[in-house]
Amino acid sequence: MASQLNSLHFLRLLLLVILLSASGSLNAQDVSEKPPMGESEASESEGKPSGNATPDFDKMSAREFFALIDFGDSYLQMFFDGQPLEEGEQEAVIRALTRIRRLQPHRITRWLKLETPWKDLEENPQEHRLDIFLLTGNVEAIRELIVPKEAVESVGLDNYYEVDAMLDTPNGKVLGTIVVEDIPHPWKVTLNPEKNLVGAPISFPGVLLKSFKADDDRQGFVFATPKISWHPTEPNSDLGVTADQVRLAEQGMDIGELSHVKDRVKFEGLEREPFYQMMAAVKRMPLDQQTAMSDQTVSQYLTEPTEGLMVAPAMYRAKFMRLTGLCRRITKIEVDDKDIQQRLGIDHYYELSVFVPIANPIVSQRAGDESTRKQFTNDYPVLVCVPELPPGLSVGEDLHQSVAVTGPFFKLWAYRTPFMSQEDFTRRQISPLFIAANVEKYAAPSNPQTNQFVLAMLVVLGVVVGVGIAFGVVFSRKPASRRR
Repeated sequence: MASQLNSLHFLRLLLLVILLSASGSLNAQDVSEKPPMGESEASESEGKPSGNATPDFDKMSAREFFALIDFGDSYLQMFFDGQPLEEGEQEAVIRALTRIRRLQPHRITRWLKLETPWKDLEENPQEHRLDIFLLTGNVEAIRELIVPKEAVESVGLDNYYEVDAMLDTPNGKVLGTIVVEDIPHPWKVTLNPEKNLVGAPISFPGVLLKSFKADDDRQGFVFATPKISWHPTEPNSDLGVTADQVRLAEQGMDIGELSHVKDRVKFEGLEREPFYQMMAAVKRMPLDQQTAMSDQTVSQYLTEPTEGLMVAPAMYRAKFMRLTGLCRRITKIEVDDKDIQQRLGIDHYYELSVFVPIANPIVSQRAGDESTRKQFTNDYPVLVCVPELPPGLSVGEDLHQSVAVTGPFFKLWAYRTPFMSQEDFTRRQISPLFIAANVEKYAAPSNPQTNQFVLAMLVVLGVVVGVGIAFGVVFSRKPASRRR
């Protein structure tokens, strides 16, 4: 029990890691690649009443805010405590989900309650209706529910999910039903609770809708949430969970966010959250866990013809790898998103351009156009993002510093470079992007064959020099009459 409570306390300390998608600058060098504003960033003006009065959102409770955006008492009265969710409550549930969409991350952060008064929720649920609590637990079952056809167009929602879970409390577990608009993508691909999902660890900000009694008279609660975060504790091939992903989940990362990552394109809005979550998780990870689980290096993975990093990147998502190479550029990226700063403690990071050696050429060419051929023969650019730099490394261009890095692979990133985009502005460089906690200055090991060759040359040179000196001494002793 003590270990369970410690785990629960750890997840609560990481609460701001697991809430909602948020925006943040990924590359200050290229404003055009900044993702567009998403729903969570939409203006709260649509929640303002007509007239001249402007409500003070910062002084509102969650319940007052919901009332302002048309989810007030008339809908709350549709919920009946003491019984599980019924069909007659679906209209109120759908209304809750469509209104939760409007909650900005910083609002949830302010209203979120870290401690849940479970006894009071059972005895006085009406007083806590629409309060928001940080909750953790384990999945029991999942059901997909269909929105009536006549309502789909007006609510902008055609289906949603009910997730049954055992929720953590200081005194054990309690029943929970969580209504949510979407679930992690791997769950939908293999929606088989009996085999795959029972026991899956989750966390979420839960908006209380009602309390109920189960058929066996056990107490339960219904919560709505904008998002369920998934923290698997063991690998699962059916769900695509690897041992490396488990390491990140143990540090609070929502592994479900990885399904938003897309390769061979610029950064898109939904990729920002997994990017920053991965960086925050790696920062927290103990150093002895930041190790590659394979002896193969990035240089070797790059040129594998059928299952290499450049042809099958999804196979390596979040895989910890080791790379060594020549760092030619370091850029500091300022993160101006307040939500990322507050939730994840990241206000900047450094982007390193590292050229790693390759055994075989890598060619980029537009189909059927030989004139667009670009070839990397000896090395290839790889990007690494780290929260801090070690002593001796600093921001700059035209660097020539050997470095070593170990960290998880994030994606194949398409970005502009002078080499690739000079003749065609739309053409992009495709490079693996890694996230790491730190970077090491690195002295490349010498080649034994080269050492033997150099030693042999030094011996020959020594003999030549020695013979030259000997001849010089001999000739310097000739009679003076023969010297001119």
